[in-house]
Amino acid sequence: MIKKKISIIIIFLLLANIIFSNDLNNLFSRYSKLGEFKIELNIKFEVDATPTSVLMDMYVDNFKYFYFRINEPKILSGIDYYYDLHNDEFFTDFKEEVDKYNGIKNNLEIFRNFIRILSVTYSSDKFFVKEMKSKERKIFYFYPKSKNALKFLRVDYTQMKIYLKEEKNNYFLDEIEFYNSNNKKRVKVKINVIPYNTNFIKKKLLEIQK
Repeated sequence: MIKKKISIIIIFLLLANIIFSNDLNNLFSRYSKLGEFKIELNIKFEVDATPTSVLMDMYVDNFKYFYFRINEPKILSGIDYYYDLHNDEFFTDFKEEVDKYNGIKNNLEIFRNFIRILSVTYSSDKFFVKEMKSKERKIFYFYPKSKNALKFLRVDYTQMKIYLKEEKNNYFLDEIEFYNSNNKKRVKVKINVIPYNTNFIKKKLLEIQK
């Protein structure tokens, strides 16, 4: 379990640092222009004998109000999560029983500082990038510059592929894959970002904040 948590941290460190500090930033910048949208996430872990999946929908309203719900695994489903960035209030709603948490911004800042410290090891300048094309998708393959040295030292390392799908001469983020050094362990992140009317978030927040 600890190894899996560490792997997840490393994955998102790599993702944040590589995407947003690389030329790929221009391809993803269009998402920031969407005021209201929905993100569908399908994360599949193929690291153990039995693959596991996490399905989650997240809704964003002008980067001020957020709502997300985990659909799988079932043990985590059935809970609605809301966050009001303006008032810094986080709510969980389970079968009409609402719990409220304050001071989330401070916790997020502590987490961001922790990420900044760890991310030095996983910065984008430590990776080679190879661009490929497959049917209607463009693929960016990231692999460490010290690959041979790490292999000699028997240190497992992470490789990553970012898939962009082409629609009407534009590329959109479609899928991200992470592999270990021998390609036997993999994490697949399927992403779908679509415009969505998120007025329901503010309406629900008004109800539960009374």
